[in-house]
Amino acid sequence: MDFFRLLSRGTKLDNTEAFTKNEKVVEDEDKITRSLDFFHTHSIPAPDVCEKKQKRESEPESHEPVIPYRKSKITGPDVPHPLTTFQDLAKRFQVSESLISRIKFPAPTQIQSEAIPGFLHDRDILASAPTGSGKTLAYVLSIAHILQKQQQNTTNGIKALILVPTKELAVQVLDAFTILTRGSTTLKVKVLTKSLLARLTSETGAKAGDVLIATPLRLVRALAVLDFDSLRHLVLDEVDKLFDPAFAPQTDDILAHLRGRTLQKTFLSATLPSSIETLALNLMTAPLRILISPGQAAATVAQKLTYAGSEAGKLLAIRQMLKTGELTPPVLIFVQSVERANALFHELVYDGVNVDVIHGERTETQRRAVVERFKKAEVWVLICTDVLARGIDVHGVNLVINYDVPQSAQAYIHRIGRTGRAGKQGKAVTFFTKDDVESVKIVINVMKESGCAVEEWMMRLGKVDKKTKKQLKRKPVERDNISTQPQKLKRKNHSKDKTNGAEKSAKEE
Repeated sequence: MDFFRLLSRGTKLDNTEAFTKNEKVVEDEDKITRSLDFFHTHSIPAPDVCEKKQKRESEPESHEPVIPYRKSKITGPDVPHPLTTFQDLAKRFQVSESLISRIKFPAPTQIQSEAIPGFLHDRDILASAPTGSGKTLAYVLSIAHILQKQQQNTTNGIKALILVPTKELAVQVLDAFTILTRGSTTLKVKVLTKSLLARLTSETGAKAGDVLIATPLRLVRALAVLDFDSLRHLVLDEVDKLFDPAFAPQTDDILAHLRGRTLQKTFLSATLPSSIETLALNLMTAPLRILISPGQAAATVAQKLTYAGSEAGKLLAIRQMLKTGELTPPVLIFVQSVERANALFHELVYDGVNVDVIHGERTETQRRAVVERFKKAEVWVLICTDVLARGIDVHGVNLVINYDVPQSAQAYIHRIGRTGRAGKQGKAVTFFTKDDVESVKIVINVMKESGCAVEEWMMRLGKVDKKTKKQLKRKPVERDNISTQPQKLKRKNHSKDKTNGAEKSAKEE
């Protein structure tokens, strides 16, 4: 489904109606001339694995002021002063010391430095920052502070709504709140699970908490029984996925249901295509647009392309990495379908690899258990699909293997973003065959943008045109089954099995 065709048919996403516009108030301290900020210009640089590119060749023109000395590009009216330390939160915004003491980052990352002040100044925010850069903490900390501060003066009901594309990501956001607000009895944070939805539907007086974290489809089913009269904050985490055709109808219904409310809106993602950015900006009022290190999204990840020749070659390459010790756990392996995930799992199990698999056809309980085992190093290699790439946040992933070339640049960035998180170094290896001649160009382009050395043969492949990009997103490359057994031999064995089966049936008769 084309999301913009959806808009043209009369969908409810409308810049003039979706939300009531309100003027944002910015404190005087943030109107200080930014060129005089001699001592607040530094952020922790990520270690360089790839050679840095000098400059992005083309940036969209903007008439908004841009901070020239930061790696982040931030535009919008009355840009708030960035954080330099988390102690600034106590001085500038009266954030409690107990809240600050639970922050695990030694200093604010670039996205935290820019987004937290914007959030605490009640500004709409559209932000793009690499995976593992601390986007979740930026809004979790802000919401926790605001709601704890206002707790005694507010009524019951949901005050902050966080929309995420996967259940795994919902649990991770809940974990972030739990860590920051440990010991607090005033702030109630809940994930909209099946059991909670059942209670809200059947029990009179059942509450959804102060902060509700939900996936689109389940939230749509609960809209009729949820109380949004007290709602003040709306967060769309992984906004590009939420506006993707798979989630667009549900996201549309949710935004339409919230029409007419005065909300502070925060939309975030690691990747932000121009079409999604335009759509998101039309839903906001005087937003801050924050782009962290454009072109450097994968700068902490050493990226490598490996030509495997065939599907059998991919499996042989994995086994060779096992022999040479290159497969240092924890390792994530991405494939393009559930069937291929299961097939690769069975192949590696026979090789004695400590491996498990996670995909959309496993139950929520099973998926949660697998992720926990992976975090505890009980599972060394985890095979997964793109659907769950955004829901796995495991610190210390050493290696990401793209067993199948991803269908888009966004998918590639989210995959390799599982390693090299929070400034640490990581590795990503992408296998490709002759069938991937078009899709591998997308990977090469991201490598170039992130400053990695690109060989001459890669340059000769050229770029992917828009039509091909759309085709790749809609329809993945058709691949042979995962096996080292030649296709001719497999067909021969299959025919032999059928013959033996027929002979056996004849004898029984």
